[in-house]
Amino acid sequence: MRLLTWAFFATLSLILMLQLRALDTDLRLPETPRGIVGYELAWSGARADSIITVWTRNDVTETAKVSLGIDFVYLIAYPLMFFTGARLLRRDPLQTFDRVGRWLGRGVLACIPLDAAENLLLWRMIDQGGSDQLAHLATLCASFKFLLVILVAIWCLAAVIRRISGPRVARL
Repeated sequence: MRLLTWAFFATLSLILMLQLRALDTDLRLPETPRGIVGYELAWSGARADSIITVWTRNDVTETAKVSLGIDFVYLIAYPLMFFTGARLLRRDPLQTFDRVGRWLGRGVLACIPLDAAENLLLWRMIDQGGSDQLAHLATLCASFKFLLVILVAIWCLAAVIRRISGPRVARL
């Protein structure tokens, strides 16, 4: 059952990620080469405003809003994919490696509120203009989110490699 749950969230995550990447193509302009990620990590109100100005001038602010809207579904799918994936890949709860995987798998669930807060902050700046406070908060949320995703992805990759290359552990 866990494998089916993981497969569902992995498939949903992949579909949504492909949609978000397609939308981001319109947001990647010469002045905004990093697209939505550059906006997420703008850090300052002035930088956020400059990105919004470029998007407004190129008539793609609605695309940014659609991207943020789709991300509200994606922000549920990818953390649950990593959470269930980490659960599937753990072998021995007494091993330090698997205990780290347990904590990272649970920790990645913090991406849900972090990503939601980030999206709301970014949406507000599109509607009302950039501010240092909103840009700082959005960048902090995005940075912690990216850090959690990178850490759990590395752990999952290492767990897969261990499974493929290591000896089988007998279950009691």
